[in-house]
Amino acid sequence: MKCKGTSLGTSRPRLVKRVTGTHVAAAVSTSKPATLHQKLYGFHIEPPLVKEQEPEIPKKDAFAKVLRGQIIAFLRGEGQAESTDADYKTFSDVSIDDCDLILEAIAEDDNHQFNRYKISYSPSSKQLVATLPTPIHENLLKPLRDAIDGALASLDIEGLGNFIVQMNSTLRGLGEAGSTEKSLGTPDALLEFHDEDGGRVQLWGTEVTFSQTRDAAIAKLQCSVTLNPHMRAVTLFDILENHRHSPPTESSDAFRKLSKKKKVVSYHKWLQKDDSPVFGPVTGFTHTWVSSLTVVVSTWLRPDDGPFDLYDHNPRYFATARLCPDTDITGLENLQHLFHRTFASLRDATISYMEEVMAEEESSVSSDNSDAEDESSVEDKSDIAEVSSEETDDSPDPFELVRAWVPPTSPIDWKAIMKQLRNAARQTGYTRYSTYHEKLIKRTAEEAEISPRASKRAKRS
Repeated sequence: MKCKGTSLGTSRPRLVKRVTGTHVAAAVSTSKPATLHQKLYGFHIEPPLVKEQEPEIPKKDAFAKVLRGQIIAFLRGEGQAESTDADYKTFSDVSIDDCDLILEAIAEDDNHQFNRYKISYSPSSKQLVATLPTPIHENLLKPLRDAIDGALASLDIEGLGNFIVQMNSTLRGLGEAGSTEKSLGTPDALLEFHDEDGGRVQLWGTEVTFSQTRDAAIAKLQCSVTLNPHMRAVTLFDILENHRHSPPTESSDAFRKLSKKKKVVSYHKWLQKDDSPVFGPVTGFTHTWVSSLTVVVSTWLRPDDGPFDLYDHNPRYFATARLCPDTDITGLENLQHLFHRTFASLRDATISYMEEVMAEEESSVSSDNSDAEDESSVEDKSDIAEVSSEETDDSPDPFELVRAWVPPTSPIDWKAIMKQLRNAARQTGYTRYSTYHEKLIKRTAEEAEISPRASKRAKRS
């Protein structure tokens, strides 16, 4: 039956064919009672078919979701080409919310898939940098750790606690609690004071950046000092390759030479003794594996009053110097002076921390004694309190020797740092070489295995 006023493709109610007699009930939907109109005329009026539409996701949010997924996949090592030899990767247009979600994904990871990379984030440039640790990170920290241990060895804190320089691989948290959660945003090295009861306080953080953006590293350190009010100082070693490393191309002389070698050369055979990577490149097989380095050292000391702002370069609390090339001698002397003041600040912060601990312990003991005493002994209690007060006033200062400690005037051995930096650059170059050569040997073997099969198939055809 043709119905006037209807056409295909409209949302007008659809009419079902009219029936008569005893078949009226069959034409009417059994899910709802038939109306009088339906019973008389035999039509069942069905509501228009409306397709439910999913809420549209704004393009900006959809892009952010895709970007987060790509970053998390990269950090897990998924979808990376076998030839990927980059020491770091930079992701742009990453918002603070995106960064928080990525860090949450890392924190919730129980399989330690993310432990391979260090994460830094710069809110100003909206860049997230994922860095592979290199020998430069570890080797450069060793002379600094030795200098800190050597300076604090003369500080008499026997019976109070001890200082420990934690490395990023052993750190497990941010803020005052420290060492309780997974390492997110922690510096590469962190000086802590541990008291005799197991309490700890974080005092000095050090970060080493290699081919990262400087502002991302500073933002990471700013996060550390903001979360930890006890942090007295932070130091940044900013190391930059003058040319970003790229593996040899197939048209290069290095590729042709390495293709003929069936084994990876040992470190000492590969090493070019005349290379001085602090002032020049690290080379091997006519290829540059590490270009010449620019190293800048900066240190911030927490002000006596006011916020600890790493973007404030007040010379009283900030010093920086170029280590190489063109060593800034005056700048390094200024750094030595600030390091001297940093150790004095560590001494004072440790005393303040221990005084707080002792005050809490005394308060706890007094509270326990007060609850145990009988109300009838109030007068005796007041007399005892007066005697105890007099004894406290006459008791010796437990921190007298600590207060009298004077830090060394030149605590950092720059020559030792330069030596470690040179060796670390060489080791980084060898790591890049050996990784590349191993992959090349594997690829050459696979191609040699496939080639005879292909020729046999060609003959058969």
